[in-house]
Amino acid sequence: MKKTFALIFLIFGLLSSAQVPILKLSSPVGKNQNWPDTLNKNEICIIYEINGGWSAYDFFTYYFIKNDGKITAYRQEKAKSYLKDKVSDKATEKIAVEDELKQRISKLINSNQLNELLKFKQEDFKIKTSQDPNTIPPPCIIHDASGYKLTFIQNNKQSLYSYYAPQYHYDKCTNKLINKPVLKTFIDVLELLSGKSYY
Repeated sequence: MKKTFALIFLIFGLLSSAQVPILKLSSPVGKNQNWPDTLNKNEICIIYEINGGWSAYDFFTYYFIKNDGKITAYRQEKAKSYLKDKVSDKATEKIAVEDELKQRISKLINSNQLNELLKFKQEDFKIKTSQDPNTIPPPCIIHDASGYKLTFIQNNKQSLYSYYAPQYHYDKCTNKLINKPVLKTFIDVLELLSGKSYY
């Protein structure tokens, strides 16, 4: 009898872990999106973008989480907008999804960190203040760093977040208008997805 219950719980656990969670996303997806794959109902797309720095390109990785548990991924380099007349976008290429990446993505889409981030909007990275703008200290300056952008898409809705040099601003910038808890949640989600730090 105990073995039967254990088997039932094991099967239930495997089935529930394969299900795609429903994300609480904040705004409608615009029309004419040019994604390298399609999304059916409840399937998720995560777009991970790295921009800034001296490269002529911004770097995009697309992760498509399918209802059957499969994950497909694509990479593309897009010319920075001010170089469009000089540099062409590179072709989108499909990339292999190894077990370690599958585990990271599965952990991310079911994580408390992502649920917490999705409670916020982009404007929440900055603390609202009634302080006189002339008395607010200037933003922290860092050169040749990368900015990071995450877009989560499901059922024709999306939430997107971006921040320039997030770890630097979290660790070293003393500007009191930075909403550090929100920024830390963004960094945590980035690290869950990529498996690296964001200095």
